[in-house]
Amino acid sequence: RLFKLEGKTETEPLVASGEIVGEAGAGLSRRFSASSPTIGFLIDTLKKSSTRQRRQFLSFVTSVPIATPGKIEVVPIVSPSGEFLPVGDNCLPRANTCARKLFLPKFNNLESFSSVFWSVLREESRFKGFYEWRGN
Repeated sequence: RLFKLEGKTETEPLVASGEIVGEAGAGLSRRFSASSPTIGFLIDTLKKSSTRQRRQFLSFVTSVPIATPGKIEVVPIVSPSGEFLPVGDNCLPRANTCARKLFLPKFNNLESFSSVFWSVLREESRFKGFYEWRGN
C-alpha cells in the first residue's frame, strides 16, 4: 500500500484509500516502478490534497467520489515503441474508470505535475461524466 488518505475528522467520510500497483520499469512493460519520479509526484500531490481534490481524483479514476474496494493501477503513457512520453498539450493525464486505471505522462517536477494534474481533474469534474480535456 503506497498511500492512504482519510478524512480530517471522525465524521468526515473516507475519501481516498487505495493501492497504486505497478512493477518493473516504465518502458515496454507499461508499468511504473515504485521509484519513478512521476509516481512520487502523484503520491506527494495526493497527500497534500484537500477533501474536495481527493474526491475529484476518485471520480476521475473510478467515477465514484468515495473510496471503494480495489486497486487503482497507474500506467505510464508510452509510444508504440515503448518510449515514456512527456507531458504536453496532446499528452495529458487520463483515466479508464471501468478498469480503475490512471494513465500519466512523464513529468520533470512536482510543481508541473500538480498544476497539470489538478487542472485536468478540475475541468473533468465540471462535466460529471465522460469528457476528455484537450488543454486550453
